[in-house]
Amino acid sequence: MTAASSQFLHWRGWRFLSVALVALLLLGPAIWNGYPLVYYDSEDYVEMAFSWQPIIFRIMTYGLVTALARPFDTLWVIPLFQAALMAWMLHEAVWAWIARYRPHVYLGMGVLLSLATGLPWVVAQVMADMFAGLTILGIAVLAFGTALPLWRRLLLIPVVGLAMCVHMTHVAVACGLVLVLAAMWLTSRFSLRMPRPRLRLVLPAVFLGIAIVPMVHWLATGKAYFSASGQVLQLALFVQDGLAQKYLDEVCPQGADLKLCEYKDALPQTADDFLWGPSVFQQLGGWDGMQAEAATIVKGAIVTFPADVAKAMAHNTLTQLDLIGTGEDLVPMSWHFVKTQLRRYPEDFRAFRYAKQQRHGGIDFELLNQIHVPIGQAAQLAALVMLAVAWKRRDRISTGLLLVVIFAFLGNAFVCGALSNPHDRYQSRIVWLALFAVSIAAIRLDQRFTVKRPVASAGEGGAVLDYPEKQNQAQKQDRSGTGHG
Repeated sequence: MTAASSQFLHWRGWRFLSVALVALLLLGPAIWNGYPLVYYDSEDYVEMAFSWQPIIFRIMTYGLVTALARPFDTLWVIPLFQAALMAWMLHEAVWAWIARYRPHVYLGMGVLLSLATGLPWVVAQVMADMFAGLTILGIAVLAFGTALPLWRRLLLIPVVGLAMCVHMTHVAVACGLVLVLAAMWLTSRFSLRMPRPRLRLVLPAVFLGIAIVPMVHWLATGKAYFSASGQVLQLALFVQDGLAQKYLDEVCPQGADLKLCEYKDALPQTADDFLWGPSVFQQLGGWDGMQAEAATIVKGAIVTFPADVAKAMAHNTLTQLDLIGTGEDLVPMSWHFVKTQLRRYPEDFRAFRYAKQQRHGGIDFELLNQIHVPIGQAAQLAALVMLAVAWKRRDRISTGLLLVVIFAFLGNAFVCGALSNPHDRYQSRIVWLALFAVSIAAIRLDQRFTVKRPVASAGEGGAVLDYPEKQNQAQKQDRSGTGHG
């Protein structure tokens, strides 16, 4: 073996080791807990992986992920898979945007995100929430990561498609980001400062993610659909905002044929109580029986009181933007998940039963949120400052990344707050991206990390390369801007 080959293998070995170490950091909460973290919804996703029967208020695609645990008879496979996938995506992002890449830069980013954000607590859950951030970061890499070799960007297409399809909110946010990127592309034709995103890889990834959802439902049920519960969720939010009662007060005295008319003065105060509590919703048929009436009330309220609906949607969006606490509803599952655990993964039951999450009082997230929430808030403000700095310096990569993250925050807050119901877990699952984007932009202020250097040989790696890439790519300067233009 030549000295050059030996040095190359040594360099690549450090890369693999760094990814493994970051994955281990992201697994930290599950390791500390003694078992993967379980949320209320986890039960349904685990069950669907075995029964492959639809649940009207869930989409089935995350069942593809939870099904990975079946051959191994342990739910540990889920956080392991999620941690490895997130660690790899972070690696590709750092590689794409920091030219003088070193494993210690990536490791430092992994340590920062693991200690200062709630990312590991999202990764460690048997839930689809981790894939929200993965979708956004993946789209950003596909759009602005032209420094990454093409074959590695092609590998990201199915990953982004998978990350999108596991939850309808991910699909909605991704589609919104396509519109944002298209607007940026058009604007770049008139402004040299505006980054020009590469859409040729983003569009296939988004189309794949959109197509998987109805395809999976068709394979399982014979019917191709996206979601069967959208109108019911919107009705619950209208109940919480008082819009449903206001509409019922308007139409019920006129003889409207609505079952809720009889109960309009006894509606619950919150959407969660309406859907999951012992409310009139269950008495009137629940998710199946209330579909048609929910659609009628939602449409009627929008048409009758458009200003009130718009005001409520704006309020819920702003509320969602501010809800970034870690660990919402990661409470003891002393009754909710027990039957599923015993039936599907009995060998794991002891570990599940004695995990810290299941102890009396559960996990106390107060101290963590005294760290995570202020850092998240500061990082979001810093993202706006760094956007102005990147724009002034003509750093189109940082500008593109920060714009994607900022618009993703707004889109996620609208989709989850205005169209569903504001909760901490919806925004906390992606708020770590603010710190990541700000850190990337700050590192790129140093010219040494953004100016590509010529390499000694072609190929994805060389013996002594600072940034392994073909020389013609290293010297290329185009309007997508890997440097400062």
